Amino acid sequence: MADFLLEIGTEEIPAGMVWDLAVNLGHNVSEALEKEGMTSAADGPPREPMFAFIPGNPAWRLMPGMTLLAAPRRIGFLLEGLPLRQSDREETVAGPPLSAARDASGAWTRAAEGFARKQGVAMGDLKEVAGLKGPCVGFVRHVPGRSAAEVLAEVVPRAVDALYLPKAMRWGEGTEVFVRPVRWVVALLDDQVVRLTIKGIEAGRTSRGHRIHGTDRVEVPSAKAYFDVMRNQHVLSDPVERKNKIRKELDELAAAVGGVWSVHRDNPSESVLFGGLLETLVFTCEHPTAFRGSIPEAFLSLPEPVLSTCLKEHQKSFAVYATSDPNDPLAGVPQTEEGLALRPFFLAVLDGPSDPTGLVRRGNENVTVSRLKDAKFFYDQDKKVPLAERLNDLKGIVYHPKLGTYYDKALRMEVLARELAPTFQEDPDLAGRAALLCKGDLASLLVQEKEFTSLQGVAGGLYAQAQGEDPAVARAIGEHYGEPLPQPGSAHPHLSVVVALADKLDTLVQFFSIGLAPTGSKDPFGLRRAANQVVSMLGDPGLFAGGHSGLRFDLSAFLRSHAPDCAASLEDFILERARYSWEGKGVAEAKGAPSYDELNAVLSQGLSDLLDMRARLEAVHTVRRQYPEDFDHLAVAFKRAKNILKGMPEVDLDPSLFLPPEEKEGAGERALHEAVEAVRQEAEELFEQRRYAEGLQRLATVRPAVDRFFDDVLVMCDPDGKDPARTALQNNRLALLRGLVALFDRVADFSQIVPRENR
Repeated sequence: MADFLLEIGTEEIPAGMVWDLAVNLGHNVSEALEKEGMTSAADGPPREPMFAFIPGNPAWRLMPGMTLLAAPRRIGFLLEGLPLRQSDREETVAGPPLSAARDASGAWTRAAEGFARKQGVAMGDLKEVAGLKGPCVGFVRHVPGRSAAEVLAEVVPRAVDALYLPKAMRWGEGTEVFVRPVRWVVALLDDQVVRLTIKGIEAGRTSRGHRIHGTDRVEVPSAKAYFDVMRNQHVLSDPVERKNKIRKELDELAAAVGGVWSVHRDNPSESVLFGGLLETLVFTCEHPTAFRGSIPEAFLSLPEPVLSTCLKEHQKSFAVYATSDPNDPLAGVPQTEEGLALRPFFLAVLDGPSDPTGLVRRGNENVTVSRLKDAKFFYDQDKKVPLAERLNDLKGIVYHPKLGTYYDKALRMEVLARELAPTFQEDPDLAGRAALLCKGDLASLLVQEKEFTSLQGVAGGLYAQAQGEDPAVARAIGEHYGEPLPQPGSAHPHLSVVVALADKLDTLVQFFSIGLAPTGSKDPFGLRRAANQVVSMLGDPGLFAGGHSGLRFDLSAFLRSHAPDCAASLEDFILERARYSWEGKGVAEAKGAPSYDELNAVLSQGLSDLLDMRARLEAVHTVRRQYPEDFDHLAVAFKRAKNILKGMPEVDLDPSLFLPPEEKEGAGERALHEAVEAVRQEAEELFEQRRYAEGLQRLATVRPAVDRFFDDVLVMCDPDGKDPARTALQNNRLALLRGLVALFDRVADFSQIVPRENR
């Protein structure tokens, strides 16, 4: 067994591309080697995790024993336990059809002789083999395995060429393309160089150290020695090692001043304050070292979102927080919603082993103070102007040439919010007030000066709070750009949801009404994002919070009343976004994602109440997992019933028309009718309470009666319609089926379900 190292050295790759490229490369090589019959002898899965900001392609797989290299100036991998050569194998070569290769006497024909001559084999080696289209003449030859070096020299360049490059460039006078210019390639099988060429660069054993703290040329003696050699050059090529180093140092620096740097200590990648920044730093540094800087306490009077945004977005730094303590001299400074108060420090990461003179720290402190001075000036000036007075300023900010200004949008949002408020049991006046003011911060210095554009909405909420607006109004303004959840226990738990919905729905209706729906990959007005947010808010089980389980909002009816000319296309668009949103998520906790046919069964019934639709999808998914056999049987029966009912007349069911119970068909009719009626009322009550899984479980008990009905009863007993009595009997049986189907249709179209054996 041997170890293989591949390092592709480049100019700095953007942080958001590094990990994806490395994983894609590892997958391509793993797949190619497996096809060549060369699998690693190492046990277990790869050890590197997927970082939070990378969505991750579920189709990508890495061979056991593969460790990825992913740093700003290099990507690649170390593969341990690779066989030194392929195993020998037997290969069957098929030639002409047997009918053309033998004559009537069984002798080989000229076609067979020509095949043998072309392949360089004796006639005695020919025999009958299986071909794609039947028996053929052929032979079996021994294929000796190639060396690992030979295989790698072939598959690695091909794997690199197959990488998905979101953005590519050319450099110099060559024609090669890559995300950044390739400067060196290291390819070692144990201590031997593998002769291959990547993007015009021949592989060797010469790498490069840290751009500042390492040497320009460093010889790597062997694949196994690579990581130690690079550490001596102040390069930590393993991103997991870099991430752990940053986290450990940030923890220690924050703890030294009695603080924390992330709300979620167990997984800072998911921090509501700094999600994604940690991973960005991992892929912008080759040798990360954390340090702590100081902030003048005067700036702690800034609202926490302003200060933390300044640090995160402009300085790539972390604020330091401590749990509020009444005895703490800084206990009065603004807090986060998690009850964390700011500390007069920040944490940052430099790319190098140390900052012995403090030069980097002082430079960061100076720039940070300058940024905070700007933020404080903007914030203090903005507070002096009430949001209501900024409405006139919005008349000068164009929303879209065909849709007017942001002032026009604010007026439309006010009307919509007042209309939506009663549906969510909210105060129309408060909803209208919040909707009218929520775009006011677009005219503020903090947002308009382009320094803190990410705070739009949030800044408005801060100003509303400082200017004495109702707390619920201020909160709704601050949250309207996102996907706010209901606030159980609040006097106005759904106000933020109402205002955010008014914003998103106005955006969707207005742009669709002027024919600017997204096309292909183009979505310049963020309509997919707006629709995703509508699906997220209206489909969130949190709408049940605070005793509001009776909430109903028929989105289809809303669209038909507000955008009659484009309602159909808007409904299709939102259904598409619902599918996109729900197909990648487990709709029931720990139950996994719904399958395509389960989504079809619910979404094919059209757009209605998204919360109700999601509850029905969850029920279908859950009950199918609990009763797979019954579920499949019912799905087949309903597909059959739907096909029978197509185009047939609708009549009321008349139980008096059932045949006598002593007759086989009469017994089948009555058994199904009795089974349905036994569960109908309870199932409908459960459906009304959105307890769809329980309702389906009750309905599933009719399966034996359904099977008996289709086995014993001829539904289409008068297909020609010539016998009035038989026609009445046929229509009555159709009515019985229609009632059964309608009951299940309250949940989903079960004819869309594909049984397991057919999938």
